[in-house]
Amino acid sequence: MSKDITKFFEEFSGYLNQYDRRAATFYALDLLKTAQVTIPELYEMVLAPALNSLAVPRDQAEDLIWREHTVTNIVRGIVESAYPYVLAEKERFPMETNPGRILLACPEEEYHELGIRMGADFFTIAHFDVVFIGSNLPLSNVLSATRNLKPDYVGISVTNYLRLVRLKQITEGLRAQLDPSIKIIVSGSAFSHTGTSAADFGADALINTFEDVVALGRSAHEARA
Repeated sequence: MSKDITKFFEEFSGYLNQYDRRAATFYALDLLKTAQVTIPELYEMVLAPALNSLAVPRDQAEDLIWREHTVTNIVRGIVESAYPYVLAEKERFPMETNPGRILLACPEEEYHELGIRMGADFFTIAHFDVVFIGSNLPLSNVLSATRNLKPDYVGISVTNYLRLVRLKQITEGLRAQLDPSIKIIVSGSAFSHTGTSAADFGADALINTFEDVVALGRSAHEARA
């Protein structure tokens, strides 16, 4: 983290620690309005670290889970409010072509969707055609959406490492019924927590940062050249 971004992180974290939705929202959006940060910088170096620093200890979850929900909802509101800045950054982003359509979802019993929601904005900036369909989706629903929307990529996000147990079954189910040209990508903090890779689950790529998204887009462009 650069010195300036560290300052932004610390000030934003102070508002989040106080559950001050108004101050946190005005502060984060002003950073974008005054061009002090980009969307990737805000998400990766301010919002996500601030959320992670407020993690609830497992042995206190029964009493403090409300805290995690409260700060998550504050950050979710900021992300939704930032969409006009996402579109403005897309206009400035130097991507030669549209890399394709990507469908993003969380599998059944995975309710942590904020990470992939931020990721949807990263894909938008990089000129992907993005469809974010949400959390807790059975394989049958993901397949139905894929048949109707005809994406080039299907992205599955897993935050809770316990959900990784079924991820290979999900990717195998997608492979069995989708056009073989459709690439399956995975994302989420569960991978960094367990040291696993995309290959461990039969996926084509692991995408967790804006730079990962940009690399995927450029790879698509090169493949078409």
